Amino acid sequence: MRWNQDDISLYAESKEYIDTMIIPLIPFDVQKDELMKKQAFQKELLKLFASEVEKEYKGRILLAPEYYYISGSHEEEVDRINQWVRQISNLPFNHIFLFTLDMNWRKLSKDLQAEVVWLPGLQSGNLQSSEVQSFIKEQVSQIAEMIRSYW
Repeated sequence: MRWNQDDISLYAESKEYIDTMIIPLIPFDVQKDELMKKQAFQKELLKLFASEVEKEYKGRILLAPEYYYISGSHEEEVDRINQWVRQISNLPFNHIFLFTLDMNWRKLSKDLQAEVVWLPGLQSGNLQSSEVQSFIKEQVSQIAEMIRSYW
C-alpha cells in the first residue's frame, strides 16, 4: 500500500493485516549541481526500489512518504527519525524498515529504532535501461527475501 488516499482508506479498513512499513531516506543538498543531479537520480532509484518491494507484498506493507534530510546531517536527524518510528510503532507496525542508498545510515543503525536497509545503488544512469532494470529486479528479490525473514 502506498501513501495515497485510496490505499490509506484501504489501510484504515484492514490495519490488522498490515504490520510492516518502509520509509525511504532521501538526501537533499543544493550546494553543488553534480551532487543535486546524483541525489535526484538516487531518489528516483530508491523510490523505484521501495515501490517494487511494496508491490511484492501489497496488503502487508505500507510505503510511507519519503523522509528528506540535509546531506551530512545524519547525527542531527537520528532523534527526528526515531520520533517518526515511535509514532509508527504505536499504530502498531511491528516492522519498520528505513531504505537508503547512503551507507552513512548503516553506521548509525545502532542509534535508530528501525531496521536500516542499505541498498548498494548506482550513482547515475538511465532507469529504463535493461541493465538498470535487471539490477533493480535482482536487488528487489534479495530485499523481499530479507523482509520475509523478519516475519
